[in-house]
Amino acid sequence: MELFESIGSDILNLFDRFWGWVKKNLDEQEQKRNKVTKVVEWSNVDEENPLDVVVKKLNTLVNDEATFNFESDSTLTEPLRMLCNDLEQKRYEICSTMLGTGGCFVIMATNEDAEPYHRIVPQKDASIYKISAGEIKEIALIIDHTKVKKQDYYLIRHHLLDDNGTLWLYYYVVDKSGDSAYVEEWEHFKNDNTAFYNANHIGVAYFKSPQDSNGNEPFFGVPFNYSCKVEEANYLEAKRMRRDEMSNAEMILFADESITLVGKDEMGRNVHKLPEKVYTIRKVAGVDGNLIDVHAPATRLTDYERNEIIAGHDYEDRMGLNPGFVTPAEYTAGATATEIHTANSKTIAMINKIHNAMYEGIKQTLIADNVLSLIPMDLWTLNIDWYDSFENPAEQWQRMIEAHSNGAITTEHLTKWIFPNMTDEEVKAELKSISAQAQTNTDQAIENILNGR
Repeated sequence: MELFESIGSDILNLFDRFWGWVKKNLDEQEQKRNKVTKVVEWSNVDEENPLDVVVKKLNTLVNDEATFNFESDSTLTEPLRMLCNDLEQKRYEICSTMLGTGGCFVIMATNEDAEPYHRIVPQKDASIYKISAGEIKEIALIIDHTKVKKQDYYLIRHHLLDDNGTLWLYYYVVDKSGDSAYVEEWEHFKNDNTAFYNANHIGVAYFKSPQDSNGNEPFFGVPFNYSCKVEEANYLEAKRMRRDEMSNAEMILFADESITLVGKDEMGRNVHKLPEKVYTIRKVAGVDGNLIDVHAPATRLTDYERNEIIAGHDYEDRMGLNPGFVTPAEYTAGATATEIHTANSKTIAMINKIHNAMYEGIKQTLIADNVLSLIPMDLWTLNIDWYDSFENPAEQWQRMIEAHSNGAITTEHLTKWIFPNMTDEEVKAELKSISAQAQTNTDQAIENILNGR
C-alpha cells in the first residue's frame, strides 16, 4: 500500500513540475509580449516601421498637387517670392518631419552664392530658453555638425527677442559637452552676428504636429504614433505571426534516394544533389511507399490575416484615421461623393488639421523671412490650394471656376491651380500669350463682320 502511495505521490509531483514548467513558459511569453516600452521612431530604418508607412501616405494626401500663390505688386518682395517657392518645393520634407517627430523649426539661410533658402531643423536639435504668452522669445538651434579628430562639434544659431522688440541673432560653436569650442571652417559665422530693430518676431517658424498629446506636451508637438504603444506592438506582433504561419506552411518534398543524383562534396564523400526544400528518404524494406512524398501542411492564413487587419484597424483608429494606411482601404467603387466622405471622415478631419498646421507654419516662416530680409510688412498675401484627394475632380473644377467668376481668386491663381508645376514667371507668360491670342481672335472677328463674311 505504501508503495502505491509513493508512486501516486511521485506522479502528483511530476504533474506539479510539468504544469509549473508550462506556466513558467506562458509567463515568459507574456512578458515578451509586454516588453515593448515605446513606439517605433520615425527615423528608424533598421526595423519594420508602420509609422513611416502612415507618414508617407498622409504626406501624399496632404501635399499632392498643392499650389502656393504668393501675390504682391511690389518688386521689394521678390526675395520673399523666391523663398515661398522654396517652401513649396520643401513642403513634403517639412510635413514628414513634422508628423514623424512631432515638429520642426524652419529658418532662413543663404548659400555660397548669397541666395536665400530654408533650413529645416528637427525639434530635438532646438533648445527653447524663454517663452512668453505662448511665443518663443529665446531659442538656440543646431544648424550644423562636424567631427574634428573624432570629436563632435556643433554650430549653434541663437535667436533672442528682447523686450524692446529687437531681434539679436548670433552664432557660436560648442562641443558635445556644451562647452565653447573652435572650428576653423565656422569662424566666419562670427561676423554674421546681427541685430534687427523693431523686428517684434523671433525670426524662426515652428511647424507643430496636430496629433493630440493627451495634455502631456504644452508646447512641443508629438509624433503621429504618440500614445499608440500597445496598438503598434499588437499590430507588429500580428504581422509577425502571419509571416511565421506562411513560413511554416511551406511545402517540402521527400525523394527516395534511388531517384536522386549523387555527387562528391569537398571531402570526396558521396552527397545527394538536391534543390532547396527537397530532402532524401530511405524506404524501409517490406514497407510500401511512394518515390516522392509531399509535406504540405494546411495553413490558417485567413485567420492570421484577419487578426492582422483587426490590429491594424486599432492602430489606425488610435491615431485618428480611417482604414487604408497599414490596412487595405475600404472598397468605394460606385460610391457617391457623400458616401466616400463619410467613409473617410476621420482621415479627412485629420488632413484638415495638418493643412492648418502647415499653413500656419508657412505663414510664420514668410513673416520670419520678411524680418530677416528687411522687407516692409503688408506688401504680400499668401494663398494655398490644398488638393482634396477625396473630392471629385469635376466638382473641384466647378468650385474653382465659380470662385474665379465671382472674383474670389485671380486668373493667375486659377492658372497655377490648373498647372501646379508652372513657376510664377511661366504663369505670367502663359496669360500674356492667351491675352494676345484673344485680342487677335477679336480683331479677326471684327474684320470678318466689316467684310460681310
